[in-house]
Amino acid sequence: AVSIITTSFCSFFANAKAARSKTLGRALRVSFYGDSVVASDLIPAALRQLMWKEFGNGGPGFVFAIPPHPFCQLRSAARSVAGTWTSRGVIGAAEADHLMGLGGSSATGSDGARLFIKSSTPFATADVFYMAQPHGGTLDLVVDKTVVKPVSTKAEQKAAGFDQATFATPTKQLEVRVNGDVRMFGVALENGRGAVVDNLGVVNGTAKTLLRNNQAHWTAQLQHRAPALTIIMLGTNEAEWLPAAGPALDEHEKLYGKLLDAVRAANPNRSCLVIPPFDQLDWRKPNTPPRTSVPAMVAVQHRVATAHGCAFWNTYEWMGGAGSSRGWSKRHLVTNDFQHPTTKGANLIGDALAAGLLALTKR
Repeated sequence: AVSIITTSFCSFFANAKAARSKTLGRALRVSFYGDSVVASDLIPAALRQLMWKEFGNGGPGFVFAIPPHPFCQLRSAARSVAGTWTSRGVIGAAEADHLMGLGGSSATGSDGARLFIKSSTPFATADVFYMAQPHGGTLDLVVDKTVVKPVSTKAEQKAAGFDQATFATPTKQLEVRVNGDVRMFGVALENGRGAVVDNLGVVNGTAKTLLRNNQAHWTAQLQHRAPALTIIMLGTNEAEWLPAAGPALDEHEKLYGKLLDAVRAANPNRSCLVIPPFDQLDWRKPNTPPRTSVPAMVAVQHRVATAHGCAFWNTYEWMGGAGSSRGWSKRHLVTNDFQHPTTKGANLIGDALAAGLLALTKR
């Protein structure tokens, strides 16, 4: 059984209860941030499927215009682009102004550029996240070759922009056509009911890299998205170099605190959950000993989560503690790097997370 500290979950309980009774008035949203363990969409997809089964299909969720890393995945929808796009994000070359949207990725498109999205299931609304700015062009939302809604991105000064279209008949495909020059972050595709799990994981992501996105800007993006639950799952990369104690670990605590400051400022009355890294073996050392950084990071993240009123799921203990990834590897639940779950392992993790969340919502 999964044990999740329930501080901060009152709002999620209430939203889940309303979603079950179909009185919520919107989809039950979960926004899932993290590193490559999340970005593969294996764990979010497992959670998404069970949330859909429990509450109904709320749609594919947030889709990047262009992901912050080529290996960021989304299994609820496929996307492709045509024409000229330039992408900048929290990984690699950042935007000069560090305003990079809900998931840390900004895409600039020029006249004639297009974005194509194919969903595995129908959706009824499209909420466009973009940068309003002087000389901004237009984003045409197209369904069945018909422009459903033109979205102007022109404004007197630079600011985050949002515009939503509702389709008379739910669709599985959306095309976005660029006229002029635009800067776009993504589009959230939903139905009026059901559950949605956004995959906002970033390959190579750390607490430090996520903070390359302007904190006030990110807060505003998350405030608009208004998830019932925000999940932060980081530490896979930091575990490779952080010591078990000292200034670097202290800095990790401060950075993680800043991340949760932004999350809590965005939606102070909604729920958040911190998930620490799994056990790792150091394959660079003889006999591959467990990394001592992991339990130290678990303690730090637990402390920060508690200080910010976020729930906490101790996946390190749930997995089996120090050295447990060796057994997971033998069971083909993690890959040979002892860091990333296989599809089988991710399904186990996602199922456990869903079981824990759903058990809490039924109390």
